[in-house]
Amino acid sequence: MEIQWGAELSSLSKSQQAIANYIVGALQQIPYCTDEDIARQVGVSTATVSRFWRAVGFANLKAFKQQLLRSEQPSPARKMQHILDKVEHEEADIVAEIADLASSNVMESGKRIDRAQFRRVVEEIDGARKLFLYGGGAAGCAAELLSFRLRRIGVDTVRMAASGRELLESLVHAEAGDVLLLFGFVKRTPELTVLLSHAKEAGCTSVLITDLLVSDMIKESQYCLQIDRGEMDGFHSMTAPIAVAEAIAVAVTKRRDQRAMDKLDRLNALRKRYASQLPK
Repeated sequence: MEIQWGAELSSLSKSQQAIANYIVGALQQIPYCTDEDIARQVGVSTATVSRFWRAVGFANLKAFKQQLLRSEQPSPARKMQHILDKVEHEEADIVAEIADLASSNVMESGKRIDRAQFRRVVEEIDGARKLFLYGGGAAGCAAELLSFRLRRIGVDTVRMAASGRELLESLVHAEAGDVLLLFGFVKRTPELTVLLSHAKEAGCTSVLITDLLVSDMIKESQYCLQIDRGEMDGFHSMTAPIAVAEAIAVAVTKRRDQRAMDKLDRLNALRKRYASQLPK
């Protein structure tokens, strides 16, 4: 989405240009931001952010948010068209284009993820009574993969329903000593709100994996791993979430060391024992 600023950006101060650059790169998160959030992300004062709005033709942040709401929201069709536009020529190499996009997302995610937070997440999962995994929509594939990898090495995982009251059937069993790991992309949903609220009330450890740079959910989660899935109105790849799921699985396996290897050896022994009855 192109923003119609009420002034030439070149005429703004360096601090104001930095604010504008941040807003352009984080449009999806701006509806959830306060002036204080933006100031903290850019490294300027709240007063500077307030002056910025007037300099670019808006009364305040609220007025800017109202314009965003009036603008056309990116639809699934628009997102797909974004990538199709790049491969519109008959000789276009779609495989190379998608591979480049995925590589870019994974590299940027590698820069964003806080390594100290990552290590703590791995420790929490290793010591958890149960690991509850939530992923709505396309994020369900990352949650399912992580569950598959960790069950193999003895982590007691619970895959939660994607939406509705069925979610409560598993959530009722989450308690202190458990970890709730949530894949939450693009925006806050009612399901994510309920899960974060219950985690706090029940004393569970909450982990959020998200592509949001600014969100109340980040503050409400004990741990947050921020990744990149592409431009706001572009094609959103699931490559980075899958890569993070794989990284967590490998890190937990490494931490469990021989315990994990013993589980994998037992799995292999069972495969051999029942190979004739349960062919691959």
